[in-house]
Amino acid sequence: MAHFSISEKFKLLFLALNFYIKDIKQKLIRFYILKWRKKSHIPNKIIFEPNDYHIADPTIAQDIYDGHISLAGISYNVGANSPFNIQPPNEGWHHELITFGWLRHFKALKSPIALMQAKALFVDWQKDDGYNHANNWSLSVTAKRLISLLSHASILIDKNISANNEAYFKIIDQHVQILSHGYKNANKSKSKLDAAIALCYAKLCLDSDYWSKNKAEEFETFLDKQLTAQILPDGGHISRNPDILLEIMLDLIPLKLAYKKQQIMVPVALQNAIDRIIPILHFFCHPDGNFIQFNGAGPTDWAAFLSIFDAEGQGLNPPTQAPHSGYYRLYAPKLQLTIDAGATPDAAYSTTAHAGPLAVEICAAGQRMVVNCGAAPIYDYKWFTLTRSTAAHSTLNINNLSTALIQLPKWLTKLIGHQIFHGHSKMPVAIGNSPKGPQVLASHNGYVKQFGLIHKRQISLSEEGDLVTGLDLLTPKSAKTKFKGKKLPFDIRFHLHPHIVTQTSRDGHSILLTLPNRDMWQFVSTFASFKLEDSIYLGESHEKKTTKQIVISGEVLDYAEVKWQFRKI
Repeated sequence: MAHFSISEKFKLLFLALNFYIKDIKQKLIRFYILKWRKKSHIPNKIIFEPNDYHIADPTIAQDIYDGHISLAGISYNVGANSPFNIQPPNEGWHHELITFGWLRHFKALKSPIALMQAKALFVDWQKDDGYNHANNWSLSVTAKRLISLLSHASILIDKNISANNEAYFKIIDQHVQILSHGYKNANKSKSKLDAAIALCYAKLCLDSDYWSKNKAEEFETFLDKQLTAQILPDGGHISRNPDILLEIMLDLIPLKLAYKKQQIMVPVALQNAIDRIIPILHFFCHPDGNFIQFNGAGPTDWAAFLSIFDAEGQGLNPPTQAPHSGYYRLYAPKLQLTIDAGATPDAAYSTTAHAGPLAVEICAAGQRMVVNCGAAPIYDYKWFTLTRSTAAHSTLNINNLSTALIQLPKWLTKLIGHQIFHGHSKMPVAIGNSPKGPQVLASHNGYVKQFGLIHKRQISLSEEGDLVTGLDLLTPKSAKTKFKGKKLPFDIRFHLHPHIVTQTSRDGHSILLTLPNRDMWQFVSTFASFKLEDSIYLGESHEKKTTKQIVISGEVLDYAEVKWQFRKI
């Protein structure tokens, strides 16, 4: 914790203590509910089974039946063993296993034998030694699993064996109680929204006799509070991660339809959130349909994206800018540039955030040219940390250091999650038209604490869509800022999409880029020191694809100015 001042260390220790105390409370609640809650309080029947808007693939269910379980991009052969009683290949695979989203694949297969297998797996989970383990009952996992168990109740409920049904309803009650009590004791996080959504599902799906003994009136208040706190006015999520919005919508749309089908008024906050999120999801898409690669966004679930728009996309009017989320876009014919000019998210919501202020992505003729490296899952910790760094983004970094502290001591991370500290704040953004064409001027203060420098970036597009002109400036925070010591190295990086073919010109003064459609672009800079280097891209699949990056290198003490261009030839 050497990066923190004395006062900051005390604040962090207080934060860690707060998380620890709440974690103890959650464990005590779980212990009581799982061990001592009376069976007489459980629900009796499912009165409504909501739709599941995630894409179902019957071949996955068939593979599971054959002992090959494909989750989180990994197919793992468990043979005749219970998947709940083996060492999982990674945390992502195990997370998808215990949230029971795979039930949708069995429902799509519609095979009586396979459905019996799904029931058997559910029973295996109940009997597993790890059933009461804390990881099995974290707020987010519990919420996702409750939605899955309610959405696919027809698979798990046995009309002929009441004892099996009693076990199912006991488990449903455990989920409801853990979520309702856990919500009140949880720290600020997306998990609180997950819990609120799942509890509203339960309210709509379970019989009224159950709710006569359990409070459900406050669940919609929970939902209203979390949607208001986490969904920004422009529709973005407070984490600034586009992927999280897609995940939220896959739960919100079936919830809305559940209210409508039961002729219950849709909560105003729920409808307002959906109305705001749908347009910005479209804004986050590049022309090829994949999400912009900022702040934790990874491979886009295109099928899920389409299912959302099939349900709610009518009358779509996507915005041209997303100022509350901190993303701005320049448009020209067959040319589009997106820049991240927002602040580091609040620490509680920064567990997937990246340190990439003023990073850009450029699309030409519908094809991605300049990108960011994307995001790795948390369980792939080395790459998760690397892809969060400033150097993994198409922006400037000084002394090969990130603009925020993205790696905490392991004991602290275990308590508070992968929060980011010492990030940058939101600064004014000017966007409009210049004599050259559409232009954006933005800045960030992420390097002020370390070096006393402000990074400013000005970018314009030509009216014809054949030229991108950029200017990067490093300037003192104020005229009184004093600089000591030697000059520091800095790099301006432009990571290129793997489909781009690169070639350094014969004179070494430019780099040629060939797009898949054979369009050619040329990169030039006022700095003589720029070159091609290797890079990695994770934006389209779980595979790490090798690619190239353009790197402009220089040195700075108190001021530096770099001009660069991408021009079509």
